[in-house]
Amino acid sequence: MALLYRFVKVPGRANSHVFTFIVTKSVTRDLERDVTSKEFSCGYQKWAITFSRTDKVLGVYLVWKSPSALMRVYVDFSFTILNREHFSVNEGFSGKQVKFTLDCPAQGNRNYIPVSDLYTRNFTDNNGEFQLELNMGHVRTMFDTEFRLPTSMFGQITRGQSPVAKIPAKIETTYFNFGGFDWNLALYPQGASDPHSRTSDGRLSLYLNRCTGFDHQCRVRYSVVLGDGDQRLDSGLVDDVSDSDGKSYGWHPRSRFTDLVYKGAIRVHLEMMLANTLSEVVSSVILQPTQGSGAVAVTAQGVSQAYDRDKQGWIIKTELPFGGRFVFIWCQGHPQCSKEPSECPYLCCQRDASTAHVDTQL
Repeated sequence: MALLYRFVKVPGRANSHVFTFIVTKSVTRDLERDVTSKEFSCGYQKWAITFSRTDKVLGVYLVWKSPSALMRVYVDFSFTILNREHFSVNEGFSGKQVKFTLDCPAQGNRNYIPVSDLYTRNFTDNNGEFQLELNMGHVRTMFDTEFRLPTSMFGQITRGQSPVAKIPAKIETTYFNFGGFDWNLALYPQGASDPHSRTSDGRLSLYLNRCTGFDHQCRVRYSVVLGDGDQRLDSGLVDDVSDSDGKSYGWHPRSRFTDLVYKGAIRVHLEMMLANTLSEVVSSVILQPTQGSGAVAVTAQGVSQAYDRDKQGWIIKTELPFGGRFVFIWCQGHPQCSKEPSECPYLCCQRDASTAHVDTQL
């Protein structure tokens, strides 16, 4: 089997994640045993690694474990078997923007390395185990679908008649998975009579709905393109918040529904970039004025404890250096992290005078 024992997030544009596995001897000796690793997260998707084996050759694959219909994921990834003598003789292969889909969720190399080389080239230790490193970066999640119109309504649009009375109030897509939640898109051809809506003049509105996981708010970032050709609309980057009911503020372009219809449908291209749960934690401190200087000193720091969805413990510590409040967060006993706040790859923290809005990827 393959045991994940180390994780490193590398800062940079690629947002690289490096996972190191210890691969036991059962991978090469027990051909009937399932050697798929446990799931791990990267790019808001679930992944695993697995192996193919024959008597002579070992293959390795990256497997997308959270596929959805009409969705595809592109990843830069590389596998490297670490040599015990010197890094210059490591054995690896890589792929750029490799495509994963529901029909093809596994990508890799079935002829990665001869089994005999694992022993003769000093990749294995005395127990027959070796280290396998997986590097992943530039993870992109796409969802492509169409808003289909009834045939009768499409005929009215092509003849230039006004089909407003027959236009449905809402058109929805199928569900897809991202960041551990199920989502869909809802299009309101005449705008939505919703508290979040900023339009009611017959111009369309588009909402990203979260359909599961209503315990917390969720910060999302995405971009969407509606239509085709000259009439296509590009939202650019949209930063939104999905509330505790799964509703968002949406996107409200200055266009009408009928302008985007082509051959009875409106094409939709969605790229999901971020989906982090959002919680509020109040952490108080006790201040004591300093005589003569007019400044204040912290006599008691605020420390709060919280737990994420995986039941991992976190500490929120509040400090006031130089008269300003800073909120630091680090995790207790997380299997992939034991770092200080500035180094922890699983969170970003907004600084506030009294409330910490904690935005994590866990």
